Amino acid sequence: MPSDHDVDLVILGGGCAGLSLAARLADARTGLTVVVLEARTGYVDDRSWCFWRPEQHDLSHLVSKSWSSWTFRGADGRTSTRAVPGLRYQYIRGSDFYADALQRIATSSSVSIRTGVRVSTVEPEGNGLRVQTDSGEFTPRWVVDTRPRRLPAMLYQCFAGVEIESDSPLPFDLDEAGLMTGMRSDADGLGFTYILPLTATSAIIEWTRFSARPLPPAELAAGLAAVLDAKGLASARVIRNEGGVLPMGRPPAVSASVPGVVLAGMGGGALRAASGYAFLRIQGWAETCAAELQSGRAPVGHPAEPWDRREMDRIFLQAIRARPEKTGDYFLRLAGSVPPERLVRFLSDQATVGDYARIIASLPLLPFLAQIPRRPELFLRTEEVAG
Repeated sequence: MPSDHDVDLVILGGGCAGLSLAARLADARTGLTVVVLEARTGYVDDRSWCFWRPEQHDLSHLVSKSWSSWTFRGADGRTSTRAVPGLRYQYIRGSDFYADALQRIATSSSVSIRTGVRVSTVEPEGNGLRVQTDSGEFTPRWVVDTRPRRLPAMLYQCFAGVEIESDSPLPFDLDEAGLMTGMRSDADGLGFTYILPLTATSAIIEWTRFSARPLPPAELAAGLAAVLDAKGLASARVIRNEGGVLPMGRPPAVSASVPGVVLAGMGGGALRAASGYAFLRIQGWAETCAAELQSGRAPVGHPAEPWDRREMDRIFLQAIRARPEKTGDYFLRLAGSVPPERLVRFLSDQATVGDYARIIASLPLLPFLAQIPRRPELFLRTEEVAG
């Protein structure tokens, strides 16, 4: 019986999730025909991905820099610098990730990427799907949609950052990442500076705000400029810029509206609600999804959050939204009172019951108890969406 599809799989979006899946299928020498459709015409160094791992692991070849310790610091001077023996906080440069994935895809005769292609519609067609683009149409058996989606959220992590190069040594410890420094909270939410020292004279510096609404780029750029000026770095050379708006605490069930389409990436549940970390979650999904496809089964989306992690994140985010002026104090309590190995496990999706108990014990009881019976629908607003 003739097939109704001209390719097996179309991946919409060639960002972190789309490239991760395509590269794994290319590595596996898949017999499936796979096409990645990406709207951008080329890749630039526009992302930074970080995570905790031992020094040697399957992604070590992509790591540009790592740090043995990490710091939380309030605007009032309260500081907590932590480390976990055997773990390092590690940074992958966007351009290195893109180049690696594209090179792996280029070795495959059945996996390809087409850039500069914009998708207009995806709809059912026979026993497959029809994908209409500005450069033609495809009729795949399956579609994995990794494109960003407009969805409501409880909070938004909004940031603007630069990689800078200075003529003189920078005032940072080369083996210490500043995860949340200069933390200050007000009625609008938490603001802090994220610092990744790369060399004695270069660093990535980001200004971040937690907000109940997506903040405009101009406002974030002004905040970043103020940070650089306060550190005496306003005249440093800017190597590159990055920025974005990360939706935190989305609706619990996110599914595609077209049968046969699987959602993945940031629009499909990759982002950890309470932390903003997504890279390792995407890698785990890509490995699972590629294995399913290689076994002849349909692609899968990100797994649902376990109940305990989902509820912990919900309560934490709702408490932040209810009392934004207390957010800095909450994070400083976590950093100072929770043993670092427990906090890292929580941030890395590996928390135990004991870890949750210690985290709860470190925070003020009443503001968090007040959020237990409340639901996120009280805070989700459909008009507050990220672009």
